[in-house]
Amino acid sequence: MKDNNTVIEEFNEVVNMTAQELEKWLKSDDSQSAGWPKDESGDADGESVGHDSGRQIVEILKANPDKEPDKYTDDQIQHMRKVVSYCKRHLAQEEKANDEKSADEVKKTKSYASLKNWGHDPLKKRQGNSKSTGGSKDDGGEEDKDDDKQAGDKRKAPADKEEEDKNDSGPNKKRETEKGESTNSDDKAKGNKENDKDGDEDESRADGEAKKTSGDKSDEKKSGGKGAENGPEVGETVSWNWGNGQPEGKVLDVKDEKTTITTKRGNEVSRDGDPEDPAVVLDTGKSKAIKSAHELND
Repeated sequence: MKDNNTVIEEFNEVVNMTAQELEKWLKSDDSQSAGWPKDESGDADGESVGHDSGRQIVEILKANPDKEPDKYTDDQIQHMRKVVSYCKRHLAQEEKANDEKSADEVKKTKSYASLKNWGHDPLKKRQGNSKSTGGSKDDGGEEDKDDDKQAGDKRKAPADKEEEDKNDSGPNKKRETEKGESTNSDDKAKGNKENDKDGDEDESRADGEAKKTSGDKSDEKKSGGKGAENGPEVGETVSWNWGNGQPEGKVLDVKDEKTTITTKRGNEVSRDGDPEDPAVVLDTGKSKAIKSAHELND
């Protein structure tokens, strides 16, 4: 698990909207064009789960406008962790395709509205990249002057991709890995507290594990059920933090609804999945585990 300072740093990078911008956006009709409804009856005034997250982000931004790391509360950092996980996973799935679209086309996608509900404006990031890369001799600054209107988007995409690759595979990624391996005790305590709240049990190395039976194996073949817009792919190997280790498991199913497995002791463990933070059923070898997508390591 990433330490608090890393989470705070990544939160302030991925949330590129001001409190005022986000607050105004959440009140707009466009903000209701994506996301999972807060209540299945549709009586929540068109709001999605992302609206609640967005309002929490607004509170975090207003409470600490100078972004001083030592002034965030444990609850705020816990939500920041969820925001970082959601936005990064969503961007990994959508950003490359959106880079090839015009601004008007991007605005029509559900990912644009959904990400803005979580504090990230994809077009603002694109504008920021164009300012930092446009006009230099190395990237054809003289051509930018003549061709910006006609080919700006096509020229920005490689720059965005290069920057994304650097972030994913450079020293920053190495630093995240090193920090993830040296989890501090405060993060462990908060992680355990969250697991207890979600109905998890401290009963094995891979918490929420369940014995496999012949019935379980047949269920694996039928997995994939309702599915979810976000989360890892079925068949992907992922890891999560447990004690001092990081157990791994193969993704059996990803569901945007409440999902339950039975533990070795016969107790039921559940996760309340939704499209933005689905429940993930995992095969750990001799047993099963269940996690929310945001609990998995990036």
